Amino acid sequence: MLTLLGKIAHFREPLSRQLSLSDTNVTPQISRCAKLNLSVKQKKLLRQSFNAMNSGGTFLKLMEKIFRRLETKCPDMRSIFLTTAFVNSLSRERQTPPLVKTEYDHCKCMVGIFERLIENLENINEQLTMIRHYGEKHAQMAESGFTGAMIEQFGEISVFVIGSQDVVKFNHETVKAWRLLLACVTDEMKVGFDRMSRINGRRNSCNPPSTVPSGN
Repeated sequence: MLTLLGKIAHFREPLSRQLSLSDTNVTPQISRCAKLNLSVKQKKLLRQSFNAMNSGGTFLKLMEKIFRRLETKCPDMRSIFLTTAFVNSLSRERQTPPLVKTEYDHCKCMVGIFERLIENLENINEQLTMIRHYGEKHAQMAESGFTGAMIEQFGEISVFVIGSQDVVKFNHETVKAWRLLLACVTDEMKVGFDRMSRINGRRNSCNPPSTVPSGN
C-alpha cells in the first residue's frame, strides 16, 4: 500500500486536491486555503519541528535540496532565473533591494518566508496575502518559460523532502501539519501566479508590439 507521501509522488493531481482539508475536494483552491485551520497541537508540532530543522542552517540545506531536485525535473529553471534577473537589473535603481538571482537566493528567500509563517501561525491566514504576492511576482518570469506547473512541482518535492526528515516523519500529526501548510503555500503561490499571468496576458493582447516598417 502506498504511503501518503508516496501517493504524492505517483499522482499528478494538484496539491490542492491531494492535500485538501476535506475528502470531498469540491471547494475552489482559494476558499480551501482560506479555511486552513491548524489545531493547537499542530501549531506546536510545526514550531518544534521547524526550529529543529532550522537549527544550524539545516532548513536552508533542505531548500537547496528541493531546488536541486526541481532543477532536475525542470532543466530550464536555472536559465529562467538568470534571464529574469538580468532583465530586471537593467531597470532597477541602486537603492532597490538585492535581486533574487539564483537558486541559492531563492533558497534563502524561502527560509525567510517559512520563518515568518511559523512565527505567525496564530494568524496564518493573514500571511496568505504575502504568499500570493510572491506568486504574482513570479509571473514576470513567464516570458522566460516559467510555468505554474513548476510551482506545483516545488510543492510536491517540498512535501517529500521535509516529510522525510526524522523530526517530521515519525509523528503522524507532524506529517499532516506540514502537508497542510505546504499545500496551502503552494496553492496560494500558484493562485497569485495564475492571476498575474492572466492580467499580463490581457495587457499584452490590448497592447500588441508595434511592427517596424520595412525599408522597401
